[in-house]
Amino acid sequence: MKHFAKKVTAAILTAIGGFSLFACGTGTGTSDGNPPEQIDSERTQLYVFNFDGGFGSEWLSAAKEKYEELHKDDVYEEGKKGVQIYVTVKKSFPNDIISQIPDNREEIYFTESAHYYTLKNAGVLGDITEAVTEKGTYDDPLSIEDRLTAEQKAYLGVEETDGTHYYGIPHYAAYWGIIYNIELFDDGGYYFADEPDPEDDSLAGLFINKRTNPKKSAGPDGEYGTSDDGLPATYDEFYKLCDYIARDGCIPLIWSGKNYTDYLNSIIQSLAADYDGKDQTMLNYTSYGSAETLGKIENGSFVKDVQSTQIDEENGWELSRQAGKYYALQFMEKVIKTTDWHNDIAENLAFSPAYTHMNAQEDFLYANEDGVTPGVAMLLDGCWWQSEAQGTFNDMVDSMGDEYAKENRRFGFMPLPKATEEKAEENRANGADAKKFTLIDAQYSMCFMKSNIEEWKKPLALDFIRFVNTQAQLVEYTQITNTTKALTYSLTDEEKEVLTPFGLSLLEYQGKSDIVYPYSNRAIYVNNQSQMRSAVLFSSRVNGKDYTYATRAFHEDGVTAAEYFSGMEIVSKERWELFG
Repeated sequence: MKHFAKKVTAAILTAIGGFSLFACGTGTGTSDGNPPEQIDSERTQLYVFNFDGGFGSEWLSAAKEKYEELHKDDVYEEGKKGVQIYVTVKKSFPNDIISQIPDNREEIYFTESAHYYTLKNAGVLGDITEAVTEKGTYDDPLSIEDRLTAEQKAYLGVEETDGTHYYGIPHYAAYWGIIYNIELFDDGGYYFADEPDPEDDSLAGLFINKRTNPKKSAGPDGEYGTSDDGLPATYDEFYKLCDYIARDGCIPLIWSGKNYTDYLNSIIQSLAADYDGKDQTMLNYTSYGSAETLGKIENGSFVKDVQSTQIDEENGWELSRQAGKYYALQFMEKVIKTTDWHNDIAENLAFSPAYTHMNAQEDFLYANEDGVTPGVAMLLDGCWWQSEAQGTFNDMVDSMGDEYAKENRRFGFMPLPKATEEKAEENRANGADAKKFTLIDAQYSMCFMKSNIEEWKKPLALDFIRFVNTQAQLVEYTQITNTTKALTYSLTDEEKEVLTPFGLSLLEYQGKSDIVYPYSNRAIYVNNQSQMRSAVLFSSRVNGKDYTYATRAFHEDGVTAAEYFSGMEIVSKERWELFG
């Protein structure tokens, strides 16, 4: 098949010389490979940087077009009329180019992995308070500040002698999780029955049978008649689901082999946050409060402390012993070491450096559809995956028809199962209006204006920042990306009609979740942000060997979750002593 040949060619090129057909661009231009826009000498330019990542630039192109039309007759410079929003798309992180930002021509940045106070203390962030606090512009009664959570305001609002000032605002909301193929689940009956089939004590008896046992379980949210009915509510159910799918001849799980350490570690972070909940997870960043889920390994199992521990800046390292971290590690150890569950389409690709996230997305989309790629039930990836995979969607439409457009494919963002039956029961007991899940947004995305922008151009830059974060533009951002910005807003039922099934699923999940933004304004975090990132919190030492990634320890060295968890306390305590 042509599709299979294309994948093999890409994998070979990736392996030779580190070249990848699917590598993100690093130069000036657009993320779709088109040449850069020509500068229009008759208009005033506002130079905008956009991070070349999974969310793409289509949303920015749409905003640019509208803004330029709205201001086509405005004069900003003598002899010129109108404004040109000139977008540069690059894959560079702001912390890596701090010294370059003042000299770069880009004046506004939409980016990620941004350490706010590191950039602020380096003097590269301009004051955007006016844009953040202004109300009533572009028919929007709310300000950007109105759409910030209390945690976001506390972190981003810098208290100065004349009041609170903002030097950056959140950009996109980025969640890692499990994307599942609803079409394949429906066809295979991969849903748990409300009651096991009394006449079938095999694994199959746990799942629905359209003829004799069609009723789905209430799912992770504990409510019948919602979109997660029949999905696994516990880790144990998830393992049974993977076994059932594998026995049915399909591949349960697929992910990027090239980036498995980052991707799977991010899933670990998500699982840990969902177990511990927002308040307990936030202790990792505030270093203040009562830790209720700490424990230690005894005889190879996690045993919770009898009493809670009061956390402060002296003993924050104790948080390495949180239950959520242990159970998340245990989950990922099981996933990595159960080889029957991996994406081994032609060979063991789950850990192959030649198998990129784009390859995994492509196989996930072609699975069971092209006569070559086996059925793949779930993809471990970020919520932005559909934007990244747009090229594959387009290829499938061209070769196979409109039914393969992303609007017509049915995928969902799976609510994370709970580690134990006790935790699942606790979740079910919560009322219908309660937050059932916890999501962590750990990409540290940010929008900012550079500090040395020319004084006469500041009003234009501030106005553009305000414009792209108005209600109308937030809605359009969601409609284009099928994700959300990290601001508080909602869409009407009519506005949701253009979303893909995956986009609708994500919005529903987000609406049932508390959101952790992994930062705080406390001095210990501000002064040590790079050492308190979510990923760093999972560093460990086992048998004298240091690990940044638990996933590598599991795969390459056969380390157990219990060993890794115990080693995290050692590293955490050493790191904490350096904070001073």
